[in-house]
Amino acid sequence: MIDWVIAALGAAIMFGIINNLDSHLISRRVPDFRVFLLLASAFILVVIIPVMLLFPLPGELEASILASAVASAVLRSSAVILMLFAFRSEEVVGVVPLVYTYPVFVAVTAVPLLGETLNLWQWLAIFIVVAGAILVALRPRIDGVGQWLGKNFPRLVLAALLFAGADLSGKYALEEISSVNLFWMSMLSLVVMSLVFCLRRSVLRNFKHIKKPISTLAILTFNEALVVCASLTTFYAMQNGPISLVSTVIATRPVFVFIIAIVLSRLFPGFVYWQSSRKALKYRFIATLLIITGIAIIYLA
Repeated sequence: MIDWVIAALGAAIMFGIINNLDSHLISRRVPDFRVFLLLASAFILVVIIPVMLLFPLPGELEASILASAVASAVLRSSAVILMLFAFRSEEVVGVVPLVYTYPVFVAVTAVPLLGETLNLWQWLAIFIVVAGAILVALRPRIDGVGQWLGKNFPRLVLAALLFAGADLSGKYALEEISSVNLFWMSMLSLVVMSLVFCLRRSVLRNFKHIKKPISTLAILTFNEALVVCASLTTFYAMQNGPISLVSTVIATRPVFVFIIAIVLSRLFPGFVYWQSSRKALKYRFIATLLIITGIAIIYLA
């Protein structure tokens, strides 16, 4: 059986790639954010229909478990949509770290609600990782003072709270349902919300304005296949590890988003929406060291 820390770290790495491709597709390829959601939803729907048939929910499921699973799916889908929407006007290396401060909310809540116990080193690790994530989200001004992301800041804080609620309710539901069950419920929720939000004639007319449609669909297909793998790995880690620490390990995603964004911007200039100055890179390098330190403490503790 794969160790839950390895699974969570693997998910974080995959999501680092995914978020950079999301940002590229949304800011560079599609004419409308809703076009991207519709395309992604179509791919996901094709994947989850056979999964739903092969892995149905267990019979005689308690109402509280079902409600928790549905709540987790809806909260996670809402958080994902808010985060993706921000990619239209903000760089991915600023958006993702701010959203992934949510483990502190998970940890503080999971201890009294789910009975999880954390030692002093694990608490320290959680706050180090969150501090690193916050530091990445700061955008330094000319005078050197940190400045938060602009109008998207409240949306991203809301997304962080929604992710925290999704993890907590999902962990409770995983007591009786499998990680694959929670996976397809979450994906189905995302598809339904996307269709309700995006299925409009005006949006469909924008499909003809997709830039380089063949390569765009190829990138999107690869990206959504990676989403499926990363999501399954995430829910597996959630089922097999303490949710407060699983959330923290997955919150290393900003490190991989940052590293991959730098690599892509060097190999393919203009591929990733990028605003960072040299001063911002210094902030983010320090943040990266903090997050790596936090994860090392979790693994060793």
